[in-house]
Amino acid sequence: MIRFYRITVVVLSLISIISILVSKLQLPQNLIALPFLFMCLYLLLPMFSKYMFINVGITIVNITMLIRYVISPFLMSIYGVNVNLGTSTSIGSQTIAINLMLFEMLAVMLTFSLMHKRFYTAESTFRTIKAKPNLFGWAFVIFSMIILILNPDILGRYTFIWSASQLKSKDAVDAVSIYFLVIQLAHVVVTIGVLNWIYKMYEKNKSIIFLLLSILVVGFSSSFISGTSRFSIILPLTTGFFTIFILYKNYRKIIVFISVCMSLLLIGVSTLLKQNTITSTNAASSAHSGGTFEKMNTDLQLYFSGVSNVAHAMDTSHIYEPFQANAIISELFRSVIFLNSLFGQHQSALIAFNETFYRRFLVSDQILPMIGQGYLYFGPYLAPLFSIVSIILVMLLDKKIYNSDSVFKMYIMSYLCIKLALFYMANATIQLSFFTNFFLILLIIAFMNKMIVIKKV
Repeated sequence: MIRFYRITVVVLSLISIISILVSKLQLPQNLIALPFLFMCLYLLLPMFSKYMFINVGITIVNITMLIRYVISPFLMSIYGVNVNLGTSTSIGSQTIAINLMLFEMLAVMLTFSLMHKRFYTAESTFRTIKAKPNLFGWAFVIFSMIILILNPDILGRYTFIWSASQLKSKDAVDAVSIYFLVIQLAHVVVTIGVLNWIYKMYEKNKSIIFLLLSILVVGFSSSFISGTSRFSIILPLTTGFFTIFILYKNYRKIIVFISVCMSLLLIGVSTLLKQNTITSTNAASSAHSGGTFEKMNTDLQLYFSGVSNVAHAMDTSHIYEPFQANAIISELFRSVIFLNSLFGQHQSALIAFNETFYRRFLVSDQILPMIGQGYLYFGPYLAPLFSIVSIILVMLLDKKIYNSDSVFKMYIMSYLCIKLALFYMANATIQLSFFTNFFLILLIIAFMNKMIVIKKV
């Protein structure tokens, strides 16, 4: 499987390189360096792909890098670097952006190559995972139900995709953000609790019925999308199926087949619904103009920190000064509940990026790429700092997943690992917010559950 993937990477890289060479569009001269350097590093550093498919974190990193450095440049060679949304960027900004992306690629792959032996082994095996009591998890669910009863408007942020004609605006319920976070957490805890209960029955009776029930739970749980964000489907869907894959080791071929089919179905349905959202219908003439592959060029650059997005970050550097300590700290914690009130108002790189992207104010829907955020905060030489920290955390969590001994711990470690592995689709502010607002609370619940088990023993 790994050998087939490596061959695929080389073949796609060569196709991308040839397409860039024969393209008649006005492209940055160093665009060809993205697929070329990626292919060379892939061949020179085989350890980067050696642990794929048995470790969820590094698998996702590999796939997102293939999309960003090979597939996206191929589409750029056909449709150009600039996308059908926001303002256009200059060849000069695009050239600098590509150099920065090359620097980030080197930093990430070399960091992994130097440190991988501390976290990965070819003979890694999962610890025996058991269904354990989830007393504090269910207590949290009861607490969340009380909040939901007192604040029923929270449900306005959710869309059940099987009964919807369009998704709801992501800004539908701004007044209940803290309560909404609690309900999001309860959604995850309920999913874990039910999977834990089903697996407990499976431990007593090894029937495939319990596997099918677990798959139905993951599919149903992942069908509730928050606002217009498809991440609220993809993240629990991937985490749920990976957890099932580990728990039910006797049925892994069946799990892979069903998970691929269900993932494609849910993502496809949510994509169709997203085209009918309140926000996207206003932008349909711009972001979704052109043919299917031209739309893909736009989407991949917007969602995977493509050249155009990073180029906008380069342009933002003209109005944002690096090494503003107070501004950096304030912005990193701006989405962390309770802590955000401790910091004053400072110039925001996230807002400045969106103003540069659209050349207008009061718009903030575009995600500042992580490499762009590092560049704005710390300048060119320290720009990959956040990406380096991210790949180290992914390696650490891949190892932690193998050491998990309960369904609860297995799920939350996988959840965080997958989220951090998608660092090309996020930035440090988003990741830190997720870690503090989401993961820490789940970790506390897992710890309290463990203390109950120890006392019972």
